[in-house]
Amino acid sequence: MDLIIAEKKGVAEAIAEALGGFEKSTGYFESESSILTWASGHLLELKEPQEIDEKFKTWKLLDLPIKIDETWERRPKFYNVGNGLSKEEKERLENSQKVIDRQLGLIERFLKNKEIKKVIHAGDPDSEGQLLIDELIEYFSCKKPVMRVLINDNNTNKVREAFKKMEPNEKYQPLGKAAYARSLADMYLGVNGSRFFTLKANMNEGRVVVGRVKSPVLGLIVNRYLEIKNHVKSSYYILEKSVEVVKKSNAQEKEEYIRAIERYEKEFLDESRKKVALENLADEFARLNERVRLKLNLVPPKEILSDGKVVDKVLLEELDKEINGVQRLIVSKEIVKKEPPLPFNLIELQQHCNKKWSYESDRVMRVTQDLRDKYKAITYNRSDCQYLSLEHFKEAPEVMERVFKNLGIKVENMDYTKVSKCFNDDLVTAHHGIIPTNTTIDLKRLTEEERNIYEIVCKYYIVQFLGAMIMEKTLGEVRVVDSLILKGTSSKTLDYGYREFLDERDFEEEKEESSSLSSLYSGEYECEIIGGKILEKETAPKKQYTEATLLKDMTSISKYVKDIRLKEALKDKDKGKKGESGGIGTPATRSTVIKDLFRDKYVELKGKEIVPTELGLKVYEYIADEVKTANVTAEWWLIQREIEEGASVSKLVRKVEKDFLDIMSKDYEKLEYGERVKETIGACPKCQGDITESKKAYNCSCGFIFWKNEAISLKRFQELIKGKTISVKGLKSKAGKSYSAKIKLKANYEGFEIVEFLKS
Repeated sequence: MDLIIAEKKGVAEAIAEALGGFEKSTGYFESESSILTWASGHLLELKEPQEIDEKFKTWKLLDLPIKIDETWERRPKFYNVGNGLSKEEKERLENSQKVIDRQLGLIERFLKNKEIKKVIHAGDPDSEGQLLIDELIEYFSCKKPVMRVLINDNNTNKVREAFKKMEPNEKYQPLGKAAYARSLADMYLGVNGSRFFTLKANMNEGRVVVGRVKSPVLGLIVNRYLEIKNHVKSSYYILEKSVEVVKKSNAQEKEEYIRAIERYEKEFLDESRKKVALENLADEFARLNERVRLKLNLVPPKEILSDGKVVDKVLLEELDKEINGVQRLIVSKEIVKKEPPLPFNLIELQQHCNKKWSYESDRVMRVTQDLRDKYKAITYNRSDCQYLSLEHFKEAPEVMERVFKNLGIKVENMDYTKVSKCFNDDLVTAHHGIIPTNTTIDLKRLTEEERNIYEIVCKYYIVQFLGAMIMEKTLGEVRVVDSLILKGTSSKTLDYGYREFLDERDFEEEKEESSSLSSLYSGEYECEIIGGKILEKETAPKKQYTEATLLKDMTSISKYVKDIRLKEALKDKDKGKKGESGGIGTPATRSTVIKDLFRDKYVELKGKEIVPTELGLKVYEYIADEVKTANVTAEWWLIQREIEEGASVSKLVRKVEKDFLDIMSKDYEKLEYGERVKETIGACPKCQGDITESKKAYNCSCGFIFWKNEAISLKRFQELIKGKTISVKGLKSKAGKSYSAKIKLKANYEGFEIVEFLKS
C-alpha cells in the first residue's frame, strides 16, 4: 500500500479526484491501494533556545553565539494562545493548532504502518515544499522508499500526468536541504543577532530585534522617511508654447478619414461599439475648417539639462525668443489596446485591498484563508503567480455561470473564445492565479470584508473574457530646428471595454490626457506660434510608504542593492517568477514581517502612511550594516544554490557563524534609548511574553504586573507564573498581621488568591 502526502488539503483533494477510488475520512482519503493525507504548511519547527537549555531563558553575552546547526532539534509546531489575543485571533490559532496536531498524528501513524510499503512525496514543487514533507519523513525515522511527484496544477489531467512521471525523491532532496539551510541561518541570525544587539544596546524600552527580512524592510521605511525629511525643494522650468492650427478640409484629410474608418473596422469586434465610434469619427470630420489651439512643450536640448531638468530660467528665456512664426506641425496617431489586468496573486490582492479599502495585508491573508478553507470560494490564496493553465480556460464557462449566480449579476459581451494572456501553461509556477471556484456561495453569509474580497477576485477573472480598452494616442511635433522641438500628446478612449465593468477604484491607471490635438488627423499642418510662457515647478520628494507600496517594493528590493553581483543574485533567485524581481520574503510571510514591525514598535501608522518610530530609527542606525540590508539574502542565496547542486547544509551555517563572529568582534556604544534592558525571569502566564523585574514589581509588556511581596521570593514567583500553588509564610493582611497560606495566581492574573490558610 502507498502513502501519498500532499502539502495542503486542496492538493490532496485534487489528487483524490484525479486518481479516483478514494473514500474521504477526517484528515485523509483511502482507496484499495493508497492512503492519501496532507500537511498544513510546516507541521514542524525548530525549537527555541530555552527549549534546548533552560539557561537560555536569560539573555547573556557570555552565552553568545548560541550554536545553531544541523544538530538543532525540531518539534511539532505550536501556537502560544495567550489571553492578550482577540477572541477571533484566539479561535483562529486554536483551530489551526487542532489541524496541525491531527495531521501530524495521522502522518506519524501512517508512516509507521507496516502495510505502507512506499511513500509518495506530493509537496509543492519548490524548495520549501520539498523540505516540508522531507522533514516529516526524517522526523518520524521513516526508512521506506520515497517517490516524488511534482504537481504545479490541480487540474485533473495535469495531476494524472504528474503521477505518470514520478521519480525517486533522492533526486530532489538537495532542494529541500537548501531551504533547511536557510531556516537554520534565519534562526541563527535572529536568535544571536537580537540577543547580542539588545544586550550591547543596554536599553530598557523595547528590544533590538534582528532578522534577515525584517531588518532590510525596516531599512526601506527608515531610508524613505529620512529621504523625505531631508528633501530640499528646488525649482525647475518648463517652456510651454501656444500653437494655432487650421483644420483644413482637403484631400489629405479625406484620405486620412478613410484610413481611420479602416482602422476602426479592424479594431472593433463588437458591432454596436463600432457603430458609436464611427459616428463620433464622422462628427469630427464634419467639423473641419475650425481653428484649433494647442499647447506644446519644448523638449529641452541635453546641454541645458541638470539631472534631466532645466534649472536655469534665463536659458529658457533665450530659447523662447527663437521659437516663433509659422512652422510645420506633424501629427501621428496610434491605436493602443489595453488588455484586462491579470488575475490576482496574494501580493497584488493585498496591495489592491489596501489601496481601495485600507485593509491590512495580514487581514487580507486571513480573510482569503477563510474564503478558501471555510467557504471553498477561491483557489489557493497564498499564490505568488498570476497566470492560469489552459485547463482553467476550458472550465471557465461553467465556473462563470456559477459566479454570476453567486453575485446575482449578468455580464454582457462575455467571449469564452478569447484566450486572455493570463492563460499560459509555461508561466504557471508551483501555484496559479487566485480565481473563484465552481462553488455555490451565499453572499449573505459573508462578512463585509469577505464579500468585498470575493467579489474583486471574481471581477478580475470575469474581465479576462471581456474586450480590451481601445485608445487613440495622438502625437504632435514641431521641429523649429534640429535642437529645438515642441511636442504634445493627447489620448482619447474609443472603447472602454472591460473598464465599463470594473469600478474606477478597482485599478490605478494614468489619467486620460485628452486635448484638441486628438481632433487632428495624421499628416502635416501649417501652424503659427502665437505665444508662450515659462512654468516654474518644484521638485517633490517621494511619498512615504503605505502598506501597498511597501509590499510592492519588497518584491523588488534588489533595485536598492548597489553591489552588482548581489543585485543579480537577488534577481536570479526570482527568475521565472512574474511580478518578482529580486524580492525579499515570500507572499505568505511579507504581511507577517510588516505586522511584526508594528508589534515591536519600530513603525507606526500616520493616516495610511507607515513611518518609523523613534525606537525604529535608533535601532536601524544601531545594528551592524552586515545584517540590515538585502545583501544578506543575496549572499545566502548564492550558497543555497550550491546546496541545491550537492553542497552541504553546513556551508551556509558556517558562513553565517563566521560573519556573526566578525560582527561580535566590533565595538558598539550604548544605544541612548531608555535605561538598561532587564533580564527575562520567566514567561508571562497571560500572553507568553517575557517578564522582567523592576524595583517594585514583575512586569510584562502586555500589561501583566505582580507587585513585589517580601514573603514571595523570585523563585517562588517563578513557580506561581507556571501555574503552581505554593505555600508561603510571613504574608501580611491589610491590618498588618502575619499569616501563612497556600496561594496561586488569580484567574485574571491580577495578584494572587488564597487557596488555603495554614497554621503558622
